Amino acid sequence: MQQQTKIILFFLSLFLASSVYLFSIDSNYNKAGNNNDWYALYFTNPKSDDLSFAIKNFSSETNFHWEILADNKKIAEQNVSIQTDEELGFNPTAVDTEIKKYIIRVSAGNITQEIYKNIKK
Repeated sequence: MQQQTKIILFFLSLFLASSVYLFSIDSNYNKAGNNNDWYALYFTNPKSDDLSFAIKNFSSETNFHWEILADNKKIAEQNVSIQTDEELGFNPTAVDTEIKKYIIRVSAGNITQEIYKNIKK
């Protein structure tokens, strides 16, 4: 075999091995359970006037506190326990038609997240 063919085959095999290695590291890093310092907070039906929301826990923290603010006044709150890799949904009471802006604030440990919903009249 010629020297040029050996060099080309060496670089191709090196490229293939490094690509496989880097793709495996990337796929492990991007799995939700591997980065366990976060949780997801979202409305279950974002286009309606319904305030139903869910929390999916990917952190080691299991004690959560949520509160609903309507025009910057607290109208509901609750402490809940959500285990790691568990999702829990909440269906708060009916929406007051006079209030335009709602904030749902969730705290777990030192992480606080908020989602907003503006109600159109």
